[in-house]
Amino acid sequence: MKYRATVLAAASILLCASAASPQAPAAGRGRSGRGGPVVVSPQIEGDGRVTFRIYAPQAATVAVTGDIGQGLVAPEGGAEAPAAPASAVAMQKGADGIWSGTTVRRVKPGAWRYLFQVDGVTTVDSRNVSTSPNQTQVQSILYVPGDFSETRDVPHGALSSVRYTAASLGNARREMFVYTPPGYEKGAASYPVLYLIHGGGDTAVSWSTAGRANDILDNLIAEGKAKPMIVVMPSGWTPSGGQVMTSDATKDPFTKEMIEDIIPFVQAKYRTVANPENRAISGLSMGGIQTLNIGLHHLGTFRYVAVMSSGWVSEDDRQGFYQREAAQIPKYNGQLKLFWWGWGQTDIARANGLAVIDKFKSAGVKIETMETPGGHEWANWRLYLHEVAPKLFR
Repeated sequence: MKYRATVLAAASILLCASAASPQAPAAGRGRSGRGGPVVVSPQIEGDGRVTFRIYAPQAATVAVTGDIGQGLVAPEGGAEAPAAPASAVAMQKGADGIWSGTTVRRVKPGAWRYLFQVDGVTTVDSRNVSTSPNQTQVQSILYVPGDFSETRDVPHGALSSVRYTAASLGNARREMFVYTPPGYEKGAASYPVLYLIHGGGDTAVSWSTAGRANDILDNLIAEGKAKPMIVVMPSGWTPSGGQVMTSDATKDPFTKEMIEDIIPFVQAKYRTVANPENRAISGLSMGGIQTLNIGLHHLGTFRYVAVMSSGWVSEDDRQGFYQREAAQIPKYNGQLKLFWWGWGQTDIARANGLAVIDKFKSAGVKIETMETPGGHEWANWRLYLHEVAPKLFR
């Protein structure tokens, strides 16, 4: 198999525009774009609120959309429910044609995707060079430091964009992102591997942008809380189009690609410890279903299976799995060192996941669970990675 790898320093791929820093200059002192006044956006204020700006002198309306409402700190004594973006940031037009608006409350640490709507037309923030593409569009992304996912002054691993050919998909050209831990390039050691899958609306790059996987691993490894590991972030979408999200692993071409292409490729090109004890699989939403299908249908390939905000949707589909895999379910405790499941209190996948968990537990399967505030969102999935990574390869 032929491949091409582009190595990007973990710190540099997640660098924000200078305006996203608390020390960013105020409007009027930053760098200007051609043909217009100086615009700094986004800008983290001293009180933790965030100001967004866009130069749109002819616009009648401007709004901020995206995850910003989820990112607001709850009002004192108030509920945790996220605010709608329109109420999170009210944009006002200045005499110089610059629209600006500041969040009504502080923004929590983490990564928050957003876009501008200018007279109903969606656009990225042209003053912010940090973006996070998904299946349908490119979004700007705001990084707020202050939690386990921030970029710290610790040894950093490397993040590579890797191109390869998947024979199981008719020699389709594919892309994955691969994190190698600090010291990998200069050393000779071999490492365990976590295969980490994105959700239905996202792409292979999402775990390293909105998910901040490489910063989370850098920090955990530096703190001695997680073992150094390789993290492989493939594309769960295949060229055939929409994935078949049933409990039948054979109906999703990604299952075959993972087993026949991705794992052999990683083992051939990277220094891995190529046995089940040093192999883990995890994914969110669509990737959580793929994690279940691949990890349980190929029992013994992975010793660690972690599901985030997911579960087979219909009862008929769940019953189909229990019947097809009836002989394997009693083997889970002996084959899996960790079977982990996390979801949000208002998660759209909560009921689906609980239905599967209850069935498995009634059969004696040991599962670690974690319910957190919030819903089907990156804030939770970052937290779950931070929770799961220290449990791997122990």
